[in-house]
Amino acid sequence: MGLLKFLFIAIAVLWLVRLVARLLFPWAMRKMAQKVMGDAQRQHDFKNTTYRGANTNQRRQPDGKVRIDYMPPIEKPKKGAKSAGEFVEFEEIKSSTE
Repeated sequence: MGLLKFLFIAIAVLWLVRLVARLLFPWAMRKMAQKVMGDAQRQHDFKNTTYRGANTNQRRQPDGKVRIDYMPPIEKPKKGAKSAGEFVEFEEIKSSTE
């Protein structure tokens, strides 16, 4: 009797899960697709704006001028080994008496 009761409950639960999944899966996929498409649209709009914070209506118009947004800092010469003096290469020779 216990086995039949368990099988009946298990089959009913699996049937309900299948029914709910059939209803929720398409809805979840549609929401996910809308989110991905919205993110792609925002990224496209962001790349085509004149500067960050510009409206999406303002598009970049090529005018033939070069704009530099970032200039790396000029590296200062390092004082390390160049000013430390003269280095002599040597090779360690182990004696065979040890």
